[in-house]
Amino acid sequence: MRVVSPRVFLLEKPEVQVHAAREWLDHIGAHEFEMNASATGGESLVQLAGKRCYMSFQPGLNPNIERVRTDMAEFIENILKVGHGSVIEHANYTFAIENVSRVFTGEMNRHRAGMAISEGSMRFIRFTNIPFWKPTSLCINDDDPEPIKERKRITWEVFKEVIGKVEQSYKLLEELWATELSPTSSFKEKKHLTSMFRRIVPMGVATGGVWTGNLRALRHIFTMRCAPSAEEEILLVASMMLDTMIEAEPLFFADFEKVNGYWQPKYRKV
Repeated sequence: MRVVSPRVFLLEKPEVQVHAAREWLDHIGAHEFEMNASATGGESLVQLAGKRCYMSFQPGLNPNIERVRTDMAEFIENILKVGHGSVIEHANYTFAIENVSRVFTGEMNRHRAGMAISEGSMRFIRFTNIPFWKPTSLCINDDDPEPIKERKRITWEVFKEVIGKVEQSYKLLEELWATELSPTSSFKEKKHLTSMFRRIVPMGVATGGVWTGNLRALRHIFTMRCAPSAEEEILLVASMMLDTMIEAEPLFFADFEKVNGYWQPKYRKV
């Protein structure tokens, strides 16, 4: 067994094709509207989508509108405030998340709406040294009473013993089916056996994958999974993702406030 720690990587974020946007704006008559060159791709994309809904690019384009918001921060905060969530669905962000357990992915993959998911396959991937994330609840804190510290130590030893037995059993299975797992065997045979072997591997095994989500879906995940009631691993990882998004797109996540170690949004339903 090797102990691992969750990692989060932001692989991709929106980038507006400026020339195409300019051609479109001229086509719909928004000749006076100028895109903000210093805005992030997410900000620009949401601004374009939001203003198209009401044709509010410039005064006079829609006879019902006499004034338009030009400040990006005010524009985005108003979208969050009024709950105009559909326009922020256009901006997508892709994360690679590694060293997380099947406990985490079982929770995370319930958030299917607005998300694209590609998770590591235990049907195709064989194990030689089972990676495992040690739960935060098993980490010994300085202020833990001694009985709690002792129970945590014993519990962690039980975890290690169980994983060790699984690794031994997994290796035994590989030896038992060594001929079918040889380099000359077909991938189909190996895949079939790997799928069979995985059934003895606990759901605490660390895995990884790629998750893509739009801003609305991500805000919902952070609202639900960065709260005190969240399961400990998804709380840890979702908080890491939120930290990443606050840095990448501060205007869309500026309303999240950290209180006693948890995150709370000012605008919950967007």
